[in-house]
Amino acid sequence: MNESVLQESSQPVRPIARRRKRWRSVLLGIIILLCGVAIGAGGAVIVIRHVVLHAIQHPEEAPQRITNRVRGMLNLSEHQAAEVKKILTERQEVILGLRRQIQPQVEKELEKAKEDVAAILKPEQAKKWRKRFDRLRIWFPALPPLHSIPMNQKE
Repeated sequence: MNESVLQESSQPVRPIARRRKRWRSVLLGIIILLCGVAIGAGGAVIVIRHVVLHAIQHPEEAPQRITNRVRGMLNLSEHQAAEVKKILTERQEVILGLRRQIQPQVEKELEKAKEDVAAILKPEQAKKWRKRFDRLRIWFPALPPLHSIPMNQKE
């Protein structure tokens, strides 16, 4: 009878150990899932940032990129695709010409904003502000060379 009492008293120990192991497994699974989500999100941000920056810094590729997308969406013929690309290229050149006209004013206002904010900061804060502001300027790249604009658009 002593053996049966010992067996009965030792049996409840096993389910408790299994529950603890289950929680560890669940917790480990959640941690692995969260790490995967973080890595995936970080990778997506890096890729998207690279693609967006490339598109901003190379506007001359936009007509071809847009034409390729429209060709697939609308099932364009080669002639239609060529016409779409020609129209988009012409409009882009006009837009770049307009941008070139107002770009000096935009630059002046951005520089004024940078310096106005820096003026109200302590010297160390102003230094950090200017550095950060200049890093953000990559989103406003320089215009493409003037030779990419047709002769009738040049000033």
